[in-house]
Amino acid sequence: MFPRCFLILLLFWSSCVIDLGRNGGGLTDLRKNEPRRDEERISASVHIGVGVLQIEPGDPTQAYELNLEYNREAFNPRLEWRSENRQGRLDLSLAGVGRSVRRISRTRLNLRLNPEIPLRLEARTGVGGSHIDLSGMSVESVNLQSGVGENDLTMLTPNRTVCDRLDIESGVGALEITGLGNFSFNRFHFKGGVGGSVLDFSGQWARVGEVEIEVGVGGTSIRLPRDLGVEMQVAKSLLSGIDMEGFQKREGRYVSDNFERSAKKVRLQIKSGIGGIKVQWI
Repeated sequence: MFPRCFLILLLFWSSCVIDLGRNGGGLTDLRKNEPRRDEERISASVHIGVGVLQIEPGDPTQAYELNLEYNREAFNPRLEWRSENRQGRLDLSLAGVGRSVRRISRTRLNLRLNPEIPLRLEARTGVGGSHIDLSGMSVESVNLQSGVGENDLTMLTPNRTVCDRLDIESGVGALEITGLGNFSFNRFHFKGGVGGSVLDFSGQWARVGEVEIEVGVGGTSIRLPRDLGVEMQVAKSLLSGIDMEGFQKREGRYVSDNFERSAKKVRLQIKSGIGGIKVQWI
């Protein structure tokens, strides 16, 4: 839920909505954008209960652009944009209104954010999944909570700034994160759920921060660059299995064979539940 202090404004159909009547079932297309002004930071909070969420870099002349396709008989979009004191704030939610839920699988949100302005992103998804590509952006923090469906988070180029916190919580379904070494994070916390997860630590590693991984019911695959020295401290349950090829056990820790000679080293704290852990070198 959004904090009560924020005023949530419902967009008027006459100015912001195009009715795709030819598709029937109340299917509607909502488009909105805000030009870039003097913002030095953008905080974006996106909550989508049903549907597919896509976030990607946008036009540098725009603060944000969005295209939302949804069933107006089933959902009620609420949007607020504020820009004051050089801080931009976007709050967007899509909630059901208790009427027809037909065609919910067609609900899609494409959100494009300014790639140059430092971003603080919070995203929550329900049933449907998400595809988030932050490559080429300035990311200060990410808080992602996924629900049911396939989800992926990508950072293929080095972050333009320092990411203070990267918090990811997986629900039911597959989750893949690619390019963790490009986030330049101070702290990365991952909490697995039901379903398989892939954590790809490839990237430039301009900064080496703290890493904490909690494995849930589903298994987790950890992909590590061969030039990265890795130390793991693992707390595991009796039901979990760990594949640690390329590591030596030293005083309760697992240390990669290349740890001593690697210029960049990362330490992982891992708590394993029922699901297993597999380490792969890439």
